Amino acid sequence: MDDKVMSGAELREIRGSKDQQQFADLLNRQFDRKYDRATISRWESGAARIPQMISSALRAQSAGSVKGIPAVSDRPGLVMACVNQKGGVGKTTSVVNIAYLLATSGLRVLVVDCDPQANASIHLGVDVNERERAKLTLTHALFGSGSMVDSILHIDVGAGTIDILPSHISLANADAEILAEPNGTLLLREKLGECRTAYDVILLDCPPNMGQLTVSSLNAADLVLIPSQTEVLSFMGLTMLMETISKVQRRVNPKLKVLGILPTSHQPRRQQDKKILEELTELAAVSRCRLFSPVRNSAGYPKGALAGKPAIQLDPDIAGIEAYREVVAALVAALPQQEGAKHVA
Repeated sequence: MDDKVMSGAELREIRGSKDQQQFADLLNRQFDRKYDRATISRWESGAARIPQMISSALRAQSAGSVKGIPAVSDRPGLVMACVNQKGGVGKTTSVVNIAYLLATSGLRVLVVDCDPQANASIHLGVDVNERERAKLTLTHALFGSGSMVDSILHIDVGAGTIDILPSHISLANADAEILAEPNGTLLLREKLGECRTAYDVILLDCPPNMGQLTVSSLNAADLVLIPSQTEVLSFMGLTMLMETISKVQRRVNPKLKVLGILPTSHQPRRQQDKKILEELTELAAVSRCRLFSPVRNSAGYPKGALAGKPAIQLDPDIAGIEAYREVVAALVAALPQQEGAKHVA
């Protein structure tokens, strides 16, 4: 993509029939800025330079119709981060299967794999080493010359398409690079501005820690989903996670909300699971957030990961699908009024 800042004429062409104030309002929603009509006028006349971030993002979106990623509306898509600092709690499984239900319901969904382990990418059958060689992973979209739009891959899941921005182990150095950037934990939010209007929902699969990538995801998100196995080690860190979310809300991202806690790998006959589920219920009540129905334990979920497909695609009646449908319904309820929402069962 051309790095040259666009001209006023190019900006007017992209603006199309929208007047300058409407266009400023669109940019403000998408990039969290405070532009006004006078600013747009100065850009178009050449009296002021169009910011590189705005220029690059608008060009990427303008090119999106050629690349198969047209804007679905003037409204930015809803961003949900899937977070728990413990690994193995079902974050990736949840993201992939929620993405499948959204995609097969007629919504445009993007998965951004923010974990250097690249589990979501591998789960969807992506050859992450090939993508890395081509410099088409999140590492290069965040810190290189690539763009979010150029790095997105389309995955056919039968009755729909899941778009994914893959990860790679090269992202392991991201925390240090984010710390070296001015306001580095806002970089992901800025970069997502390149493609937010092309999607109804963007799902961020976060690393199993509370490092800079996870904080960046919380800064970029509208909602947080917290998967937690119904076992002691998975539950123990949730109070600290809630405190971190509260700090992000106060200091950086006041619009951030917890969509809910999602119990995973639940075995209802085990006494430990019953006890932890009771404690999760209490935590949800104290935190004033929703506790979703538990995702019952099933061998079908790891089988899906091994096959490189969402488990629900392989087995539409898999145990726990009701819980994922609850999450999807809650996401759809949180969407701005869009046509896609009516297609969700």
